[in-house]
Amino acid sequence: MSIEILFGFFISIIAGVIGSMVGIGGGIVISPFLSYFNYAPPQISSTSLMSVFSTSLTSSFIYYRNKLISYKIGIIISIFSIPGTIFGVIISNFISLSDFKFYFAFILIGTSIYLVLKTKLKKNINKDPAFSSIKNKSDISYLKIILLVTFSFFAGILSSSFGIGGGIIFVPLLIILYGMKMNHAAATSQFALVFTSFAGLALYIYYGYPNYSMGIILAIGSLIGGAIGSKLSQKINSSILIKIFSFILIIVSMK
Repeated sequence: MSIEILFGFFISIIAGVIGSMVGIGGGIVISPFLSYFNYAPPQISSTSLMSVFSTSLTSSFIYYRNKLISYKIGIIISIFSIPGTIFGVIISNFISLSDFKFYFAFILIGTSIYLVLKTKLKKNINKDPAFSSIKNKSDISYLKIILLVTFSFFAGILSSSFGIGGGIIFVPLLIILYGMKMNHAAATSQFALVFTSFAGLALYIYYGYPNYSMGIILAIGSLIGGAIGSKLSQKINSSILIKIFSFILIIVSMK
């Protein structure tokens, strides 16, 4: 087993743990890792989506057992993010590796800022009695639906073009628009990512882009990490881990 494959396995476990706990998918860790080995952008995105799919699948099963998923919203997100994945696959074919790294640096910085602010957002939402779980709401305004559809479509584009999953958009969207608690938002995001990542991955497979030897290793590691992260998210305060991870993302984005 090459150093590249072995290193990828351990990275994917870490990505699975973090992606599952935060609800943003492990691709935010996997894609930068693959870019350092000079994979072509479509190969980076497709191989990374194998990891994202594995993480979301494992996490969703555990979140399902804990009854944390809001299926109605998750299905809406999935339906409207899938068309975006088609555009994302097309876009990835026109991005050079240098441009991929450049644009991805901004995504990493944006993700780190979101993760730092995430804890404050969680506290503000929990203190506001106007917010409650989506399960307790029977009326969903048209404005919220329009915003959800629009951002879901954009998340689909982001997911397949960079192989990161759409959780970076899904989670804050669910918290801000619907007042979901953090664990419900992460669970629902992971549920939606099952379908979104699979759609993008299937299209990439059709065109023959994934590196299967690396992808399978990443998928296995992500399965392990996703299971660990889903369980840890119910037992520990992840704020310290999130801040450390945010700092790492900023460092990686500068490389």
